[in-house]
Amino acid sequence: MTTLRLKILALACILLVAFAITTAFSAYQIRGVMRALGSIVDYHIALSALVAEIDVITDEYELNVRRLLEKTGDAERIGELARRQTEIAARLPAIFEHSWALLARGAADPRNAAADRVRLAHIDGTLRHVGRQVPPFLALGRSVEAALARGRIEEARRLADGFGAYEAPFGPEIGEIRRTIAELTNDSTRETERRQRSMLWINGVLFALAAAVSLGFVAFLAKRLTRAFQRLLEGTRKVEAGELAVEVPVTSRDEIGRLTEAFNRMIAELRTKERIKDTFGKFLDPRLVTRVLGTQAHDGDTAERRVVTIFFSDIKAFSAISEQLTADVMVRLLNAYFTTITRIIRAQNGIVDKFIGDAVMAFWAPPFSAADRHAADACLAALAQQAALADFRRELSDLTGLRRNVPDFRVRMGLATGEVLVGTIGSETIKSYTVVGDTVNLASRLESANKVYGTDILVTEDTFRLAQSAVEAREVDLLVVAGKTEPIRVYELLAPVGQLEPRTAELRSLFEEGLAAYRAAKWELADRKVRECLQLVPDDGPSRTFLERVATLRTRAPFDDWTGVWTLDHK
Repeated sequence: MTTLRLKILALACILLVAFAITTAFSAYQIRGVMRALGSIVDYHIALSALVAEIDVITDEYELNVRRLLEKTGDAERIGELARRQTEIAARLPAIFEHSWALLARGAADPRNAAADRVRLAHIDGTLRHVGRQVPPFLALGRSVEAALARGRIEEARRLADGFGAYEAPFGPEIGEIRRTIAELTNDSTRETERRQRSMLWINGVLFALAAAVSLGFVAFLAKRLTRAFQRLLEGTRKVEAGELAVEVPVTSRDEIGRLTEAFNRMIAELRTKERIKDTFGKFLDPRLVTRVLGTQAHDGDTAERRVVTIFFSDIKAFSAISEQLTADVMVRLLNAYFTTITRIIRAQNGIVDKFIGDAVMAFWAPPFSAADRHAADACLAALAQQAALADFRRELSDLTGLRRNVPDFRVRMGLATGEVLVGTIGSETIKSYTVVGDTVNLASRLESANKVYGTDILVTEDTFRLAQSAVEAREVDLLVVAGKTEPIRVYELLAPVGQLEPRTAELRSLFEEGLAAYRAAKWELADRKVRECLQLVPDDGPSRTFLERVATLRTRAPFDDWTGVWTLDHK
């Protein structure tokens, strides 16, 4: 087991050493470049700025003197110029002192090459010669100002002509210093660029050498590993193609050999799970088998509270139908029926929980159905089942062998949405992935309530509220079902959204008006509206129910405790 590990560690060490050498050399070269750049910034650029300032303010000093000669009558302007002359007189010697100190440090700084230090010393000599002209230059300016202060204009003009003597030190000599500094800066910059290019070239060579050595070791190790992995790859391809009878031979005891053993164990486990899914997929939804066998299930005990939609259906007059048919025919009929509805439920992301005789229980919950779609999926599945049952009824004669008295095969459905406990529940030896809670009982009660209202699909208000963007429905009643104390609004599903027939839409509108009159105890109006519904659709179940109910309630009127809530005693 240590062989492959040591090879990888050795390769990693070689890579680290190679790149450490490259990095160290690069750091050394970068340090030299940074020192050179630092010297340029600290001396060349700084000195250039100081000399440029000398050039500017000496010209300004002389120009201000001549402006004073021209502004003899403007006291405010003369005052401003005099203050500026005082500032220049104080600043100029300080600039020279700063420049000489900077040149002295540059001449002694080892970051500068010997030739650069010689040139800096030459600049220092020239600048000191210019600096010796500063005191008489400033004194001449003060003399002109004194003459102007005494009102001796002509004397001041003669004195101002003396500035011509300083044109050489503050003109050509300063210009020569600036050119020398510019040349020095340019030469130093080019030398730095040359060193940088050399550094990049050497770094590239070192990187190429390190990469070549590293790739050589990688190629050697990869060739050794490829042979072992090739067998695993071939086995994986066979498994991907659905062939689970593959077994890869174990030819070594290192990590590759252990990986091969693990691969063989995985294939064996897949074969076992596949047999379980094939066997129990007929008894449980394959998605549940996968979930229970999957890594999320751990020991199989996974239960949590979730908001889901529960579905119950039951065949109308099933006992009467079964009396007409033999056992074999009855089983064939039920199997065909269950196959039809199961396909629809699964197609709409539902889970068939169980068959209870002729009844079907299913639920819609994440992750099988999206969290915001479970109610809509359940309602659409119920409507699709009713549509499929129309075709199923046309095949009853062939399924049952009856040519006369073919049973009227009708199915009632109830849906409720609410919080339940969903997961694997049961004893230590037998478990079932199911849902438990009051919502389950409510869905069963709504399925039975279809008998009272003559409807096919009844849903709770919570179900319709979540699914109303996908289906059309009408409110049927506000009722209290058996086992409950609080009233719930019940709706009849009519059609997928946008597919409601005009007559049904008109029926829904009339029924809403009748229901509102009924709840307001306006019995005559309620009776009239319900009768209008029956004129439009004579076999409308809810309208027939309310016609009888209104007739009964009218005999009791008036009464003060009417709330419009109906208690359903049917269980």
